[in-house]
Amino acid sequence: MQCNQSKLLTGLVGIYLSSTSWTVKANTCGASQSSGGSVDASLEILTRPVGISPETVYFSAQNSTDPNCVDFSGGNDIQACRTGQYFGYHFDFDDPDSGIFALTGNSKNNQISGAPRAAHTFVCEGAGNSRWNNFSQQCEFAVKVRVQNPTGDWDDVCVNVATKPQDVEYSVAETYCISSGSDFTDCPVGVPVANRLTNSPPQNLSTDLSHSRILYQRGSTGMYAPMCIGYDESDIRIDAYGTGSDPLIQEVVIGTAQGCNDRIPSNAQVSGYDTLSKNSSGHVISGWAFGNGVANLRLRDLTVGMSATLLSLHNLDLDWSAGGSFSVPSNGYVSLNSSGFNCYNNNNLDCDLVPYPYGIFLSEVRSVGDVDNMSVGNIPGVNIGCFNDCGMVNSAIIGSYTKAAFEHNLRVMGAWGLVISNSHFAGDHAGTNGPKSKITLRQIRTDSVASQVVNPENFISGNHAGDGPGWQRNSDVGQHFYPRYNFLVDNILGDTINTVTQDAGWIDLRPGHQYSSVFGTEFLLWPSADFNATQLFLGGRNITTHNTTFNGANITCRFNSRAWPEPSYQFDESLIFSDAPNGRCNGVTRNLPTPLQPGVYEDDLIFFDDFE
Repeated sequence: MQCNQSKLLTGLVGIYLSSTSWTVKANTCGASQSSGGSVDASLEILTRPVGISPETVYFSAQNSTDPNCVDFSGGNDIQACRTGQYFGYHFDFDDPDSGIFALTGNSKNNQISGAPRAAHTFVCEGAGNSRWNNFSQQCEFAVKVRVQNPTGDWDDVCVNVATKPQDVEYSVAETYCISSGSDFTDCPVGVPVANRLTNSPPQNLSTDLSHSRILYQRGSTGMYAPMCIGYDESDIRIDAYGTGSDPLIQEVVIGTAQGCNDRIPSNAQVSGYDTLSKNSSGHVISGWAFGNGVANLRLRDLTVGMSATLLSLHNLDLDWSAGGSFSVPSNGYVSLNSSGFNCYNNNNLDCDLVPYPYGIFLSEVRSVGDVDNMSVGNIPGVNIGCFNDCGMVNSAIIGSYTKAAFEHNLRVMGAWGLVISNSHFAGDHAGTNGPKSKITLRQIRTDSVASQVVNPENFISGNHAGDGPGWQRNSDVGQHFYPRYNFLVDNILGDTINTVTQDAGWIDLRPGHQYSSVFGTEFLLWPSADFNATQLFLGGRNITTHNTTFNGANITCRFNSRAWPEPSYQFDESLIFSDAPNGRCNGVTRNLPTPLQPGVYEDDLIFFDDFE
């Protein structure tokens, strides 16, 4: 057998040989290797390949193929095979400096499951990073995936990612330092006096902060005023400088029209915003509130307006469990879409002009309400919410922690391509609105008929009529997309200690979901838990769960037919495949492949250029 010429390794830096394996290590991608079988792997970046630290990048291997695919129904539905019923995926982010997730103990540097989509936050601070390129002055990563079928055939593929440190990306003239005590000792050298402030810069329509960084002083006292970014502002980093405790900001708002509290633009204003667009390589190059990031801060609240594009939210502290003088009702709320529904009741704004939020990323974000002495206390309505008519596309929640809210830990009204990984949704639903879920993923409009045609990833002809971009919201709610391609990987739900809680389904996937799966979930248990609550509450079609650690007490799984208040749509219990014991929800153990790390080979004979 001869190696496929398209798979030749051309950018090899080094080959390390041992008695049992070969490891190929490269800082940039060459062509990758294959077992020579029927699997043809694909790997795409669905955000942008070059960003500003810290930036989350979203990957998809979902276009991988195998003509021999057999899904759990015994058919050959390639989308089912790609999304939890045939392939196994090993993503390697080539980021050994990233460490481990504090919540799960898993490496941040890989994702191994049946999920074809993954996201990773790349941090680059300069020459101390192992992937630093001194010539290009950026960190460079060769991100790989191995795709494997159940018979052992596999294929590797690689893409290049680069992340620029803030000190390189931004000049001192583009840098603002903010200190309530006027202490600019650790502010980057050369920042102009005019850019040294004592509070958040007020939003000013005549001032465009695009391509600037705003740094708050660590260890400073008090609470800073809200920091707001307009829909027409891009590539802003809001971060911290110096040493000490994280600075506290009252609220960060991403997506405003003409002031922090004005998040609903007019048609006239929208005409000046950048359209959500991709280039010929499929990389996103523009959109509302494009390419912004917020990191390393303490916040009372975090709000996204009607839409945002490629937003990285990293290492943010909204943990108010200890209360304190700045604790108020509803603090700790992360709102990922605060007003998307407003185009439906606003004569001055056409819904067709408002894109769905695309690429909204939370990594290592903590949201914890203040539940005190068995009472509601100061808690958010939900910890993380993307509410009415959200429609979030190709987004992720990674390594994040939520606990103590009036209702759910996480509620998303419509998601396509949502990855939730290595996070802990700990419960404490302390409100009075009845049982709530730790994770509830719903349709854009609950129980509504939606479109099987609309594809929000298609920026050319993905709408219901096939004559416009799929990101158009459309004023007809029946022409929204159904939730698809949502993957939960290695998460923890519940806690061993809860103060006040009323539980429904711990993971609640409403009908309408399609080709979505849950991998490696661990359910915890605490005294006085409601044993009638359901750990897996599954609705939709082609839904699978794998490697679940059930808590041994609560009901393992129920079908979520959601027949009230309207009939269910896209629900077929014969196309739901759980791993629950006793056959609940068609429960049985169905093993998927567990691929080795890409570039690592056991005793297979690996072919290089014309060598056999």
